[in-house]
Amino acid sequence: MKQINLILVALLLTCMAHANNVVTANISIGGQNTSSHYSLIKYDISWDNSWRTSNNESNYDGCWIFVKFRKKNTSAWQHATINYASPGTAAACGHTQPSGSLIQTSSDGKGVWMYRSANGNGTVNWMNAQLRWNYGVDGVADNDSVEIKLFAVEMVYVTQGAFALGSNGSEYYHFRRADKDTMFNVGSENAITVGGSSPSNLSSASGVYLTSGTIPATYPKGYNAFWCMKYEISQQQYADFLNTIDSATVALRRPSGFATGSHPAYVAQNPTQAMNYLGIDDVLALLDWSALRPMTEFEYEKACRGANQVPIPNEYAWGNTTFSGVATPTDLGLSTETWGSGNVANGITTPIRCGALATATSTRTSSGGTYYGIMEMSGNVWEVTVTAETGGRTFINAHGDGNLDASAQSFNVPSWGGANSSFYAYRGGDISTSYLQVSDRLYSVTNGSYRYSNSGGRGVRTAQ
Repeated sequence: MKQINLILVALLLTCMAHANNVVTANISIGGQNTSSHYSLIKYDISWDNSWRTSNNESNYDGCWIFVKFRKKNTSAWQHATINYASPGTAAACGHTQPSGSLIQTSSDGKGVWMYRSANGNGTVNWMNAQLRWNYGVDGVADNDSVEIKLFAVEMVYVTQGAFALGSNGSEYYHFRRADKDTMFNVGSENAITVGGSSPSNLSSASGVYLTSGTIPATYPKGYNAFWCMKYEISQQQYADFLNTIDSATVALRRPSGFATGSHPAYVAQNPTQAMNYLGIDDVLALLDWSALRPMTEFEYEKACRGANQVPIPNEYAWGNTTFSGVATPTDLGLSTETWGSGNVANGITTPIRCGALATATSTRTSSGGTYYGIMEMSGNVWEVTVTAETGGRTFINAHGDGNLDASAQSFNVPSWGGANSSFYAYRGGDISTSYLQVSDRLYSVTNGSYRYSNSGGRGVRTAQ
């Protein structure tokens, strides 16, 4: 039978932060098996300042890698199915992982994680990686001509473990124990009772924004391990997203002003800058398309604070109350943006470059990084999270499937609710430097149907 005739295009869906400089290259396809209807997608990948450690936080960074394809003479991009066989290792799934790397496939076949196989830090440069694409499952015939795009999103692994909600501080409407105003320990993914006076129950300061009832076991508590995007959604990521969805959906999902050109060839004006003016439904649509999901309020605090860490009252994401703002960066928003000092942007009118405060010599405090090495969780743009209030309690651990709802021009995951359903909260503050504390919940219930100049977000995926 005829080989698949592939037109290869490699686009990078990641925050092109100067600190990490992710590059994918030499994408090709071969090894077609017409009996089982699969081919092998080959690629190289590299990025700077990668790490894996077994000390302290005992975690690592990596990339979430997925593929989009479209048949020749069609405009519809679809999500490719990567082969999965238990337990998801490269050997079991028919992938090839370069020396020093591990490839782990998601059980739904929507993508793979790629990360270091041993402790180390610095630049990784892996060549000749291969993923088995089950094109037959995706409705591609053996003789179809197909175009593909490979995307890589930098992620950070957040380990399993108990952690604290609330900091014993004075943040607005912070989580606390029901019997007294002190931190609440999350020790499992079990259901949590809200209200009453038992020390095992959850409440919030002033009793506001946390109605009595039950947060069910299906609501992700953050105890289990998950992967979190290292950076907020960038302009480049959002442009890539718009360029691979249909024009009717673009008309609804495109904020004005951030890109030049027209669909399907938008060019981000400042590709490395955090994307703002995103409504909650915009963020959810991109996460569905990426086969990720929104994080919950609990996961936000875990990703900032870390497992088994005693919180500091009123702490920021970098683990203390040291606040050093700098109002005048060099080349704001550009790939060359630099800062002389400071760990948070203030006194400016636009978000900073993703990862701009991280350098080869920066500390957690000076970079503004979380316990696990996630950037800009305090400041820059607001983080979209699933509220622990009544509206968000029906949320379950369901990832996007890579495809949008064509009729609604938005995400198609029923349990995600929507911007107008009191489902979502904003956490982490923005460039105004207000409400940046990890446990601040001033906007833990919000109507997210608007595109604010300070609203953006990021996604997560449950680990396997």
